[in-house]
Amino acid sequence: MRDLLPPVARRQGELARRITRCFELHGYEIVTLPVFEYAEVLERGLGALDSDEVLRFVEPESGEVVALRPDMTPQIARILATRLADLPGPARLCYHGSVMRRRRERARRHRQIFQAGVELLGLEGPAGDLEILRLASAGVRAAGLSSFVFDLGHARIAAALLETLPEARTAELVDALAIKDQPEVSRRAQAAGYTGRTLMALSELCELHGASEIWPRAERLLFGTAAEAALRELQQIWQAVSAAELAPKLLVDLSETRNFAYYTGLMFQIHADGPGSPIGAGGRYDSLLGRFGAPRAAAGFALSLDHLAWALESIGREESNELRVLTLGASEALLTGLRNLGVPCAESQAAVAADALAYARAWRFSHVLQVEPQGVSLISVADEQKRSVLLEPEALVSSLGQLPLGSA
Repeated sequence: MRDLLPPVARRQGELARRITRCFELHGYEIVTLPVFEYAEVLERGLGALDSDEVLRFVEPESGEVVALRPDMTPQIARILATRLADLPGPARLCYHGSVMRRRRERARRHRQIFQAGVELLGLEGPAGDLEILRLASAGVRAAGLSSFVFDLGHARIAAALLETLPEARTAELVDALAIKDQPEVSRRAQAAGYTGRTLMALSELCELHGASEIWPRAERLLFGTAAEAALRELQQIWQAVSAAELAPKLLVDLSETRNFAYYTGLMFQIHADGPGSPIGAGGRYDSLLGRFGAPRAAAGFALSLDHLAWALESIGREESNELRVLTLGASEALLTGLRNLGVPCAESQAAVAADALAYARAWRFSHVLQVEPQGVSLISVADEQKRSVLLEPEALVSSLGQLPLGSA
């Protein structure tokens, strides 16, 4: 876990505001959830939790086991099944906050992950899938990123081919599919007793990752197998996403096994240059709410604020310096006037402009505004250029809009 100092905290806060505002404009209402959750709720939503993955505690008063949440979706399932159970569907909820997970990457292995995401509960099938994908595209663009990739998959493609296997054998094949080790997938599938078209489909599934060129081969391989229905559904989603131009680049991965036991349909990741990890991920998990006694369709996604910021930095789109004014000799009325215009400002305690400028530079103010008898001097911290505005002090408040503040 880490502290976020002012520049990073400001950038992250601005990203969260842009993204959640985008979600709200699409009809999603924001909820705020506790960072601690009963372990039983998390396990019901996500399955058994590995003790190495989750930070657990015993709640002193009740003796209940609680955990720092590794995911917010089970919490939203809990409130929908209880406190929001009487409302008609679909429910459209959004959130932002942090989750706690053990990170295994070599770089930036912080356990505290900042997210903004949505849950669409009660809208099934392609209509719900497309709403989620449209919103994911809109959220990434609202963050300021125009170059990104949608990578689509479907949980039922591999699952349908493997569902006759015992759980232990399924896990073995899923592990090999996850790392796209084709010889090992073929060997394990044969050892499990697969033959004919199903064996061929499993053996070649690892190679079905790419753009539109994979569809003819996928059809030849999977039509007539248990995975045909899922393939047709994914093709329908692909065509709609492509027609709507929801992403600059579109890929598909038919061997995707991420969170194999959790997702029930569409799965997707969003990639961009920079982070080396997805900037967002989500999909359909229709079995989730049934575990809380309120069965209905469910889909959603989460965007990583850290990875989004990283992707923006990689293309030179760091957050610009916010317009922030340090005043020298200003009245309280002038400070109030600036704030009413939406300009953050504070009064300097320095005696001279040079000291005020040094303070402003250290604390990332964009301008120093000095009130003088003959008018106002405005100094840009970036280039130290001084501009005078010929306004009498008593005329300042009524003329604030004329000040050449611009953007930093």
